[in-house]
Amino acid sequence: MSGSARGRRRRARVGTVVLVAVLAVGVAAARGTHRTVTRAAAHAVAVAINLRPSDLPTLAAQANPITAAQRRFSAQLTACLGGVPDNEAYADAQSPTFTSSGSSSLTISSTTEILPSAALVAKDLAAVRSAKGIPCLQRQLGTQLKASLAKGDTLSIHGVLLPAIVTGSDGTFALRFNVVVGVKQGGSSVPVRVYYDTVGFAYGQAEVGFDVLSTATTPSISLERRLGASLLARARAAIG
Repeated sequence: MSGSARGRRRRARVGTVVLVAVLAVGVAAARGTHRTVTRAAAHAVAVAINLRPSDLPTLAAQANPITAAQRRFSAQLTACLGGVPDNEAYADAQSPTFTSSGSSSLTISSTTEILPSAALVAKDLAAVRSAKGIPCLQRQLGTQLKASLAKGDTLSIHGVLLPAIVTGSDGTFALRFNVVVGVKQGGSSVPVRVYYDTVGFAYGQAEVGFDVLSTATTPSISLERRLGASLLARARAAIG
């Protein structure tokens, strides 16, 4: 299975399938005045905020450029939600993808998008908070996953809200998708369970999000809080 550009562009992975998911489930009142980020400075600010190898030194880092397919998926999701069109952003950037291996694998990435104003960031989060939010996200995730299933395999996805992971931002979101793929083996079906958490926040003109994908066990909330705090600290340093 997803982190994004912006909350809408979260990437998740099941096997080698890259998915885009976006979530925003909480918008708090703006806190203070932030430095204005110009279009010329936006890309450098986005890159400065994202996760880096020092945040996850025990995981392997892989290049993770934003692809044309991801932009197409994001545009489709935006249309469903009624959010801010991607082409209005000043810049977006993704971190590397960080992965572990073993019986319980972990995949983590982040995305930062810089919009022309904090008001547009709030509008984007509010769109996903609406009644369309979770149904649009779950539908798109299912569409992308079904395209990779073998004949006879089944898919079940259930999205739930999580308690806030990031505190002190201008708005926040947290969602967990419980995904079960029934892999057909002979006359039976073997369930493969994947947990996909997408977490993000608004800070001034920045919409920042990260994805944590885990097999076998639920993602660590303490790890997610640490990553969220690191990203928020960088946003504060970059935007003020």
